[in-house]
Amino acid sequence: MIIRENEDFFILIEQHHHATISSYLFQQLNESILPSNFHSLNEAILNHDYGWIPFDRTPIWNDTKSRPYSFIDFPISFKTILYRYGIDYVHEIDPYAALLCSQHYCRFLKKNDGDLVGKFLHDEKNRQENIIARLTYFDDQTFQLHLSILQFFDSLSLYICLNEPGVNKENEHPYFKKGIPIPASFGDDSLQAEWLATDEIRVDKRIFKENVHFHYQYKQVKKEAIKKKGIAEAYNETKYDQHFLKITN
Repeated sequence: MIIRENEDFFILIEQHHHATISSYLFQQLNESILPSNFHSLNEAILNHDYGWIPFDRTPIWNDTKSRPYSFIDFPISFKTILYRYGIDYVHEIDPYAALLCSQHYCRFLKKNDGDLVGKFLHDEKNRQENIIARLTYFDDQTFQLHLSILQFFDSLSLYICLNEPGVNKENEHPYFKKGIPIPASFGDDSLQAEWLATDEIRVDKRIFKENVHFHYQYKQVKKEAIKKKGIAEAYNETKYDQHFLKITN
């Protein structure tokens, strides 16, 4: 779950909804930088957070922080379960996409300790080796480029979801203070993004074929409702809202 907070509400965005933004933006890429193996890469981008779906249906309360758990502080033991579930799902559809997702998840967990993390990393290494052995053709340099594209669109969508719409540059989420690292095929350095209004973001590189119009779903859950009913019931009873915006480049 992606979470923002104000005085009276928690704004909650489900991980898979964030991934649909990632996929849509990827599909709007300027044709001059479209990557090879477009279909498999899009499958990985669209479903890279598939494993979060059953967990996000019922948010879990973090007693220590007095707020729902987000993807940032969600317990590692649960993450190993949902990551594996998501990779298994993608593997059934497209093994190359699963290879990308597996590497993507392993990058998140490599800095963590514990038996469950160690087993996850070991099992995923075996999965990766088996997938590569079964592919008709595999080029590591191309794969690393595809992985960097997945990571870029994950980050760009997180920029959209983690920041309060219309936020001033100096108050942006700390993840993005130095910009968003970009794939080598997109240009040098990083992408700088800026909110011009609550419904418009400007990026400093012409990576999209035209201005991109899209929306995302979220729930604005009242803190008072959470106190009375608990996070699970309050979330379930809150209807989805939609935020419409565009990216200009």
